[in-house]
Amino acid sequence: MCPHPLVIVGLLLSVSGGSATGLSHDDSMGTQRAEVVRRFGLDPRSSLGSRVKETSAAVLKMFEEAGRSKPTQHDLTEVERRKVMAAFAALPPLHWRILSERLRSVNFLDGMPNTALTSTVNPNEPYRLFDITIRAAILRQSASEWLTEKERSCFSTAGSPLSVSVEAGKRDAILFVLLHEATHIVDACLGITPTGHSVDEPAGSEIAGSFADGIWTGRIAPATAYHDPVRERVRFYAFGEPQPIGRAVSVYMSLSRTPFVSLYGSSNWSDDLAEYVAVYHWTEALKQPYRIVIRNAGTEMFHYEPMTSELVRRRVGRMARFYDRKNEDVKYGKNGKYGKYEAMIRVNLGTG
Repeated sequence: MCPHPLVIVGLLLSVSGGSATGLSHDDSMGTQRAEVVRRFGLDPRSSLGSRVKETSAAVLKMFEEAGRSKPTQHDLTEVERRKVMAAFAALPPLHWRILSERLRSVNFLDGMPNTALTSTVNPNEPYRLFDITIRAAILRQSASEWLTEKERSCFSTAGSPLSVSVEAGKRDAILFVLLHEATHIVDACLGITPTGHSVDEPAGSEIAGSFADGIWTGRIAPATAYHDPVRERVRFYAFGEPQPIGRAVSVYMSLSRTPFVSLYGSSNWSDDLAEYVAVYHWTEALKQPYRIVIRNAGTEMFHYEPMTSELVRRRVGRMARFYDRKNEDVKYGKNGKYGKYEAMIRVNLGTG
């Protein structure tokens, strides 16, 4: 989730591939799927919690070639493992389906320079599998702590009484990170942003690219109405850098005039989707807060809640596909508890 070259190298969002001669798209993809699953030893019926494994040599090589750090394997404690399993269990239904079919492994490293990396296992094949690699330190953080840490990296506070915080409740940071990274995989498989046509839906599908329509003119180019150099100088953007904290109110006022749910999401169309899904699920399904606050010597002077913005909420209808609303047993009850979907949660946890 950090704007680091490894993220771009690791996640190939354009998922393409034609049908073999004499086979329909479905038949061809079914054959490719079966062969890939067999070769990589993936059991789509296995719980997501069981896919915590050591980081592959290919991913470690990416870090080595980037030359910024040499992270090391992190073995989960029992407490950490339970946090990861609970995070998987809290994902939206569509995420479960796609990850069950496509996630080869999730791994944790100490000393990663970025928070997470979603990488393609077999980038040159039509039916692709993915690994998610996560910095282990976030297992000790709440979502509020980690999101605040990330947001503060956008501003220089030397000598200033001003501070920026993200109030996102006490749930674990790992859940927010998995929401974001898993959405990249869903996007790669279904072509929700215009990164290339989908393997699970025909090219030219009405859905493909719809999340970016009218909002982006290119992967890192927002529509004219949402372009603002004040916001686009922050470090989440290409060539951006930490801004004086005195500009923070102007930056978030700029954000409030867009349909983007976060500064990070406003930097490119792939992270726009991943952040929107994460914040939507966090606030609407899990009933957690998501509030950006600027304080002066500890006293609140400005706040912004993206999910209360009319521009942001205009995109809420596009979230329905992540919850399979036509299926009435997909429900969220009070306090983010799952209604009739609890049996699937137990399976996902590996306890049912």
